[in-house]
Amino acid sequence: MIRTTIAAALLAVSPTALLAQETAPGTAQPRSAEAEAEAAQETAGIMAKVLESNAIAQRQFAGMTAGAQISGLRGAVSMPGDKADIWLTTIVGQENGAPDAPLVAMADYEIANGVIRKETIYEAGMRPVLEGDLAAMARAQIVAPRAVIASPTAAFCRDGEEATDATGASVTFLTIALPPREDASFDAYVLNGPFEGTAIPLGKHYRISFDEYGQVGEPELLTDNCEVVSWDADDPDLDTKVYVTDYSGSNAPSAVHAFLSTQLPLRLGVVTGDLIWPVGGGMIAAPVPAAEAGIVVEPGR
Repeated sequence: MIRTTIAAALLAVSPTALLAQETAPGTAQPRSAEAEAEAAQETAGIMAKVLESNAIAQRQFAGMTAGAQISGLRGAVSMPGDKADIWLTTIVGQENGAPDAPLVAMADYEIANGVIRKETIYEAGMRPVLEGDLAAMARAQIVAPRAVIASPTAAFCRDGEEATDATGASVTFLTIALPPREDASFDAYVLNGPFEGTAIPLGKHYRISFDEYGQVGEPELLTDNCEVVSWDADDPDLDTKVYVTDYSGSNAPSAVHAFLSTQLPLRLGVVTGDLIWPVGGGMIAAPVPAAEAGIVVEPGR
């Protein structure tokens, strides 16, 4: 639900006034909740950077190869460079579009603060085969959505209601493979799209973990609802509105909530029990009592 009359604390979300601030008096949280929120915010930041770098590289590649016969495109993957705010992005493909062909680099980009600094486009027949982390991430972006669809516990949305299979459901996945951790394991997020226009699905987003050997784990449903955040782009009061969503049973908002807030022109208010967390621009602020924000918490929730 979208609220316009809501506590000022939920409208004051900014990159400089978030988890670093003290928890409001009377709302002291266990360190675990704050730690969860901080980790979610950090992950969301990486997700946003990866998505931005992938999009920049893909737009550039499409522009540079306009009119060329390009087949076998398999998206893009991004890794952090050796300096802050530098990302190394690879356009992934399979020669001749063959599904059993090895994954190769069609182009490589170095992106600094959203600007392309270096570009290398490989000719057909000379495209280097992906290895190591890049190969694992590229493969993950192909197999992760398949794993979600094949999972016996997967759920989808059809006409705003939950469906147990994808038949007739609206399923448009956005898959983001994150850079591997030090032990070579990593996560891929399979997000329920589309991410365009004036509506974004809030529910049915998944995380899939991959171990150091690239083995895929079971899909983990992070937001279990069929809510869609929609808005009027011409609404002059849009920046004063907050979409409130229930996330009871969790200590803090998830990385998906923080990431989705980077794609929204309004803020999120994520309710966990009797608290509500302000989320905006990828940032999670300290929670306030839901009652102070005008949110009624149902008994037993």
